[in-house]
Amino acid sequence: MRISILGIGSIGTLLGASLAQTLHEIHLHGRGERGAQVLLEGLQVNGFNIDSQPSQRFLHSVEELPLPEELLGGTDIVMIACKAYDVATLAPLAETLLKKTGIALTVSNGLGHVQTLAQHIGQHRTLAATTTHGAYKESDGTVHWAGKGELHIASTPFGPSAEVVESLLEAIDSAGLSPVLMNDAAEMIWGKVMLNLSINPLAALAGVKNGALLAPGLFDACMTIYREAAKVARLERINVVDEVGFEQQLRHVLETTSENSCSMLQDIKRGKATEIASLNQAIVRLAENHGLEVPVNQLMTSLILACHP
Repeated sequence: MRISILGIGSIGTLLGASLAQTLHEIHLHGRGERGAQVLLEGLQVNGFNIDSQPSQRFLHSVEELPLPEELLGGTDIVMIACKAYDVATLAPLAETLLKKTGIALTVSNGLGHVQTLAQHIGQHRTLAATTTHGAYKESDGTVHWAGKGELHIASTPFGPSAEVVESLLEAIDSAGLSPVLMNDAAEMIWGKVMLNLSINPLAALAGVKNGALLAPGLFDACMTIYREAAKVARLERINVVDEVGFEQQLRHVLETTSENSCSMLQDIKRGKATEIASLNQAIVRLAENHGLEVPVNQLMTSLILACHP
């Protein structure tokens, strides 16, 4: 089986290095300096008994060069692991790489990615996915597997067959990535999004690590963001965790990741675009469709965009 990883940042590197420990053929697609580094050096990783993998272990492509002909239409599974704003760019590449019977998923944060992918490859080949694995990239390009979580997979309406999903789960399990099959794709995605949009913009604007959000004032602000988003979710007919349950989840995440700097804070510090459009700004857009005001999510969106348009 050939598995293509599109995007070789922290999570993409973790996926690629883990899957490289199996017998499957692994293709990596990158860009810029990171793409060139991986092409020359392979994937350098550490943590949880994972091994670095040499460049020769992989098939390679980079955005700046034509796609090698041998990669066209030969992939069984495409896993998109890029920033939210790049999903739309990589979805057509997924279509080019996939076999007619192939399937694809994206673990990128935010709303709308399943729909974007399905527009290119068809609903019958699209899966929903989220991950709770934690990883960060050091200055030399080495990726540290900081938190061992799970890879959640859910079929979408009119999505791939149970047999196809099972083959994906087996591949992920053999790589030690702890797959979990979920029943409701929308509920799964919104559950992850609720945590991201409640934590990331506040931590980024305050310039603090996750644990600092446990302070009463900041924690209350997180909960206010959640309450607005939960109203929107219910109008969208999405089942989301109630306030008591979410408060417990939020405290647990903030405690277990207390020393982590969220990706949005890292992006702001590096002068890079953030994923706000797929998080709080997406909530604002949906709220407007229902004639609902979500002023705190609007404020978070405006301030983050002021930091990096």
